Amino acid sequence: MNLFFGPINARLIAQEGENSVSGSISVDYVSHQFSKTADAVLVDINLNVKAGELVSLIGRSGCGKSTLLHIISGLLMPASGCVRIDGKTVTRPSAKWNMMFQKASLFPWMSVRQNVGLGLKFARVSKKQISERTDELLELVGLTDKAQDNIQSLSGGQQQRVALARSLATSPTVLLLDEPFSALDTFTRSALQQDVAAICKTKGITLVLVTHDIDEAVLMSDRVFVMDQNPGRVIDEIPVDLGWPRKHMDQDFQRIRKKLLLAFKGTEKTEPPRALDGGRHGVESSAA
Repeated sequence: MNLFFGPINARLIAQEGENSVSGSISVDYVSHQFSKTADAVLVDINLNVKAGELVSLIGRSGCGKSTLLHIISGLLMPASGCVRIDGKTVTRPSAKWNMMFQKASLFPWMSVRQNVGLGLKFARVSKKQISERTDELLELVGLTDKAQDNIQSLSGGQQQRVALARSLATSPTVLLLDEPFSALDTFTRSALQQDVAAICKTKGITLVLVTHDIDEAVLMSDRVFVMDQNPGRVIDEIPVDLGWPRKHMDQDFQRIRKKLLLAFKGTEKTEPPRALDGGRHGVESSAA
């Protein structure tokens, strides 16, 4: 049975979930500045994400959360510290940890099918396997009837579903999301939030989401890391102890939302990091 509403194919989620392998993430003492004379963007970021866990990074613009996500992905090397996925140091991007951005970044001259299968083509997978895998993924994201359509004919939400299918094509252990739903209308955004969380939860994919949206963080996360700026650092960690599916009007949802909102409001002041005895973040956590 599907965990959430939306056009996600529950049978295919269950089939793929049986064989999926998820990735643990360790961010160890990561600091970054874009030049030797520039101010620090990130300072002493330390956090762990369990295999198959869904976490969010939330903070104000300029706190470095997207920079941190790029470092986790291997698109950017930190000035100091390191990131490990499944115990291996990340030194470059990999098909095993894929990113989704605000823009779908699809090739407009290609069909939906061609866009979804592109990564497999680069990986030199056989045409038969590409065709079979693409069919499965298009069914999974509810776009089977759009397979031959040109990308430019699709809505924004449909394009992000194509981007999701393309990200899942290489069977990643980690999915990194940099506010991919921010430009979508409310209904489409809500459906994709639920659907992406459903896929990751059932298939055991580790999810790291960057967002400004407190409700999105509660909807999609097992834990939320709150970041402050000047310099960017993690100041709080809030567990989201809710079942699935999640509804905005539930009392427990509002309880977590209020807790997260208070932590987020605390970033209005750029104070030195608070100490946490034995903690991983160098902050006083409200996880206790």
